[in-house]
Amino acid sequence: MDSPRPAMYFSRMNKRVWVATLILAALVAVLNNALNPNSIAWFGSPEVLPKPSGWPSMGLGQGLLAGVLVAWKDALKHLPWVLGILALAIGGSAGFRMGLKRSPTPWLLSLFRLLMAYMFLAAAYPKFTDPEGFATLVAQYQFLPAFLVNPFSLALPALEILVGLGLILTPWEKEFGALLLLLMGMFLVALGQALARDLGIACGCFDIEGAADAGETWFSLLRDIVLVVPVIWLMITGRRRWIWQLK
Repeated sequence: MDSPRPAMYFSRMNKRVWVATLILAALVAVLNNALNPNSIAWFGSPEVLPKPSGWPSMGLGQGLLAGVLVAWKDALKHLPWVLGILALAIGGSAGFRMGLKRSPTPWLLSLFRLLMAYMFLAAAYPKFTDPEGFATLVAQYQFLPAFLVNPFSLALPALEILVGLGLILTPWEKEFGALLLLLMGMFLVALGQALARDLGIACGCFDIEGAADAGETWFSLLRDIVLVVPVIWLMITGRRRWIWQLK
């Protein structure tokens, strides 16, 4: 029997979940900007700042090596977390290899949903509470038309919050897995093109804190690439169930 094509996975999902989430994200973004003391203009863009002085230009090989070194140092600092993530990745890989013959262990999917929800909620908080700072960050990527930078900066953290809550509070495992994949794809494209153009981006995709060096920016790209794999696993193998349903 032929393996299901990627389009089939999307065709089996409830599109209303996506539409409702996107509409609600837009409403949350509007309400946040209307009430936030750090509100921004609805359309427009902050200025693009000069490239940090002394910021090194790195080729692909140099950048990847610098990112790996940063990852290694961070791994040693947070060894228990790293071991837990490795265990999850190994279990997820085993579940993915089962394909459609058997469902992967539900508790593993639930754990991954919790981890990704925590990651996106924690990442969205500083961006949601400081639209002005996040818009400045987005402008540095020089990827969007200027008039779209501000509305995008308002909408993205609202969507991240709803995806995080959706992973925890709804049974739509596949649907929110697909939204996760959309967000991760956006991060990869934005960060990848900034590095390819040598823009001197001193930030990652999950926060608004500046990177100490170029290696941290490359690490952000590597981290996002790694995270795409379990996100695809969640989207393909997930089913309609609450996070506390472990069978």
